[in-house]
Amino acid sequence: MTPKEHELMMNFLELLMNYLKSNALKDNALLDYQDYESLEKKFDASIGKKGVAEDELLSSVQTYMQYCVRTSHPQFIGTLRGGYNVASLVGEFLADITNTSMSTYEGSPVATLIENKLIKKMTELVGFDDGDGIFVSGGTQANLIAVLSARNTLDPNIKKMGLRQQHDLVLFISDQAHYSYVSAANVLGLGVQNIIRVKSDELGRMDTEALEFAIQTAIREDKTPLFIGATAGTTVLGAFDPIEDIASIASKYNLWLHIDGAFGGSALLSNLYKPLLAGSELADSFSWDAHKMMGVPVPCSVILTRNSGVLFDTCTTTDAKETPSYVYHNVGTESYDLGEKSLQGTRKADVLKLWFSWKYYGDEGYENQLNHVVELAQYAEQKIKMAPCLEMVFPRQFVNLCFSYKPKVGGDADQLNIRVQQQLMQNGQGYINYTQVKGRTVLMLNVVNPLVDEEDIDYLLNRVIEIGQEQDEIAIF
Repeated sequence: MTPKEHELMMNFLELLMNYLKSNALKDNALLDYQDYESLEKKFDASIGKKGVAEDELLSSVQTYMQYCVRTSHPQFIGTLRGGYNVASLVGEFLADITNTSMSTYEGSPVATLIENKLIKKMTELVGFDDGDGIFVSGGTQANLIAVLSARNTLDPNIKKMGLRQQHDLVLFISDQAHYSYVSAANVLGLGVQNIIRVKSDELGRMDTEALEFAIQTAIREDKTPLFIGATAGTTVLGAFDPIEDIASIASKYNLWLHIDGAFGGSALLSNLYKPLLAGSELADSFSWDAHKMMGVPVPCSVILTRNSGVLFDTCTTTDAKETPSYVYHNVGTESYDLGEKSLQGTRKADVLKLWFSWKYYGDEGYENQLNHVVELAQYAEQKIKMAPCLEMVFPRQFVNLCFSYKPKVGGDADQLNIRVQQQLMQNGQGYINYTQVKGRTVLMLNVVNPLVDEEDIDYLLNRVIEIGQEQDEIAIF
């Protein structure tokens, strides 16, 4: 590192530390909102033929920080992630600076050891005695690998010979399941029309009678039921599908059972809430996004399998007998090269941010955090119920709250709530989301950041009420 590079790095770190210090200050705006055209004028994203001086580079850093969303701000509580702890940043920075790839043990020995240990811990939490797993790019890839594993387990020849016309493999998920299954069906050539969305009950949990009927219908239509995707913590309602009942059906018809625990998997960290995932040990695979409720930067996700060897058989690109690999030299023997069971080639050591965080807080620390955010969600639920102009549209099941502002006199409640969400964000006062579920437009408040407190909940709900009243008056006149 040259003296000039050293100075640049030190100045950058100073900016970074100031940003981290100001992130959680309640009197700082969550966001300096700009529309796209305005942002184009304020941030120079062009690349010239010649480079720029260090001062201009640092100016770009400052401008970027000014206009980005402060995801660790206490009012960033509208998505299924929020906040990160300093211990996880230590792991993230270490992964960036060491810049190793997780393909081989030789290239990343310490991170390989850490990933193996952490995967073992997470499989044991799920209940897999002989489990396996790998860190992946996100929940979407985790669910993709789950479907791929199911497909190749059903017919190992597909990996070599490809899908044949007689294959009409069907996936069964609830109508509240994540959209990533559409990506999986598309990428794997199964066809989006072969996804059967099973109806859910009033709380958003998969209806098991409807599931079995859908499987029987597929069989009568001469299709091949392949896969059931249960959800532990749906993205909107926070619903947990009845895993034990679904597992019985999967066993009866010999289907692969996957649990999408991307969001709700973290409930396993708490003795109070892990019963929400009762029966998870019966699944064939399990996905879990640590970046959603464990306070680590994105991405940090795993795919876990009940049986070891599944990921290798599914994902390996190496055939040692026919095509010797220039990367993997121990194929067919006991190998610690994690790349052999991954779809990714070059893969960052994402495990470090989770390991450093878990090492720092321990099991008890994470259990306390999980219990805390659920208690805060309960508090928010009560505050919403107590406010005459707010409505809990659906009962709280976990840390997801689906609520709305009630107009005074008639009017379009859906459009009013959308305007409330947009105005709240544009004011830089809060970041919540909205969506339509079961025919209702709802505001979404997700309490996942353990640094949030009751005062933050009060502030957000008061802003929703204030903006709602303002928009209500505009609508009336």
